[in-house]
Amino acid sequence: MMRKETIVIALAVASVAALVVRASTPPSYAKEVEPIFLKHCSDCHGGDNSKKGLDLSKDKGYANLLQHKSQEEPLMQLVKAGDPAASYLWLKVSHTATEGRGMPRTIFGAKKLPQAQLDTVRDWIIQGANP
Repeated sequence: MMRKETIVIALAVASVAALVVRASTPPSYAKEVEPIFLKHCSDCHGGDNSKKGLDLSKDKGYANLLQHKSQEEPLMQLVKAGDPAASYLWLKVSHTATEGRGMPRTIFGAKKLPQAQLDTVRDWIIQGANP
């Protein structure tokens, strides 16, 4: 009986350890953020005719977000690693920008991303905007 309890405890410890590692690993653009933008943003911000010149299509979005300033707020970076409030992208997707309208847009107006996806984008920026 002692052996069965030891195995159960070992499995529980391993499960908790896996959760801690997953929680402490900063989100990456490629794994967590890019799929959100591909699904919700790339229709308008993808390819050669991207709105505002911002191409978020596969394998292009990261460099375009980290190397450019906002066209609507030229003093703001699109993404300032570590600081969502100074990242114009965050202001747009959280619908708190004072210039322009919230994103993503639809034919009926702006819609907000689901909260879990907003949390992912915010956490990605806070934790360093990793590729």
